[in-house]
Formats: sequence, C-alpha cells, structure tokens
Amino acid sequence: MVVQETRHFDEAREITLSMRSKEEAHDYRYFPEPDLVPLKISGWAPAIKEMLPELPDARRMRFVEQYGIMDDHAKALTSERKVAIFYEEVAKIADPKISAVWICDVLKGELNYRDLTIEAFRKEDMLSVIELLMSKKITEDGAVDIIRTLLDKGGSPEEIVKEKGLLKVEGDIVSTAAEEAIKENPVAVSDFKAGKEKALNSLVGSVMKKTKGRADARAAREILLGKLG
Repeated sequence: MVVQETRHFDEAREITLSMRSKEEAHDYRYFPEPDLVPLKISGWAPAIKEMLPELPDARRMRFVEQYGIMDDHAKALTSERKVAIFYEEVAKIADPKISAVWICDVLKGELNYRDLTIEAFRKEDMLSVIELLMSKKITEDGAVDIIRTLLDKGGSPEEIVKEKGLLKVEGDIVSTAAEEAIKENPVAVSDFKAGKEKALNSLVGSVMKKTKGRADARAAREILLGKLG
C-alpha cells in the first residue's frame, strides 16, 4: 500500500522522512481515473532495480572495497561518471592505488586548470605515464611534466621523455650534483648542521635544479645526508 503523504529527503542520512500525510485523495486535488485499473508495482521493483545504473555512492563504496583506495579519492573519482569509467579502465591494468593518486591528485587538477574534461586525456597515455613511473624510468616531477605537455601540445609519453630528456638520473650524476650543491650553499649547510633541518630542503632543491628535475628527490636527500655526516 502506498501511503498518501509528502516526504522530505534527508541528504546527509540519505533517507526520506514523512512530512505530512493526507487522509483523502481529494486533498491532493486528484481523483481516480475510472478507465485505468489499479497497478501492483511491487513485483516490478526487483527487475527495474537491476536495470538502473550504479549510483555514485554505491560506486564509491565499491571502489574503496574493491580497489583499496582512500575514501576521498573514491569520492573524487565517482563525482563524474566518465571519470569513474576512466579510472576503472586504468585500474584494471595498472596499480589501482597509484592510478587513483595520479588521476585525482594530478590529472584532474591539470584538467580543471585548463577547463578540460576527462575526454581530453587518453587512457593509454595514463597507463604509459604510470608504467614509466613504476619502472623508475622517470621521476614524479617528470610524470607531471609529461601530463602537462600531453594536454598542451599532444604527442606520446615516450616521445616527450625523449624530447625533454626526462629519463631519471642516478648514481654518480646525483652524487656530483649533491657535492656541488653543498659547495655552493654554505649558509644552508651551516644552518642544517646547526639543527635547522628545513635547510636540507634548499640543498635538495639545488640538486633537483642541477639535474633538471631528473633526480629522485628522496634519493637526493639520502645522498646529501650521507655527505653532510
């Protein structure tokens, strides 16, 4: 039996609440149509429910459970249907957590800055960027550079890496850059040795500048700490 009443939707609790009831149909200013027979809709509900698309909140909860991503990321991914579809296509191939981080924290921001939608970026390019990162061929800064270049000029991640020289540098190159940073920044070195740990950030920045962003910042930090004793 369908109760004749006005209901209010509580968005926070995601439920409807009764506001006021009407005892008679004519209170609503409508009357039964004699040519229309009563319909029993309860039997249709399960079939209709199966036909409905997955709602954002249900999809958000599934993303958290199925992919193990943070709820904030799940909310950001499911706020737009096309973004959710894009993410799932990427997450089926690449690491789901890494995919969520880069789509939510980097790609969406770059798209919004340019007033673009997710259709402006190819799934294959996202997979290539993540693969380059996971294989440690590029740094995080390099990955951001690739995404920005793809949105601004097009091309392919591999072409951009080659044209911009974004392959990550390691070993002696980073060690030499660290030694130069220490020699060229005596104030920062003195501050660090005096207990000002934030001074190390200045030295790391110098190493990153010397390597044109191709060194891993964490590795540069460790090398500097080793040289500073």
